[in-house]
Amino acid sequence: MQVRVQILRRNGVPITRRELLSCPVRVGLLSVKEARDPMQSRPVLQARLLDRTSGIEVDVLPQLNDARLLYVEDGKMRLIGTERNDQAEYAQMWAVEQDKC
Repeated sequence: MQVRVQILRRNGVPITRRELLSCPVRVGLLSVKEARDPMQSRPVLQARLLDRTSGIEVDVLPQLNDARLLYVEDGKMRLIGTERNDQAEYAQMWAVEQDKC
């Protein structure tokens, strides 16, 4: 599904409303499925925002591990999970909106 994603946290800390105005909205294909996380040695539910324009899957954002859907309504949804940056796990939340192609 083609979507627009706005991240709502930076290094686990909520982004302020003022910062949200300057943060870019990312566009790509949303994929949510179970996959094995080699660092945790267990399966996790991963949400990924992918760009497939080059013919291969490229992550637009760091993937969300242990992703949970908080709500879906009127073409909008909220996903929460953790993202890994430099070997650390941070809380992350995505505001997702279906892209009107």
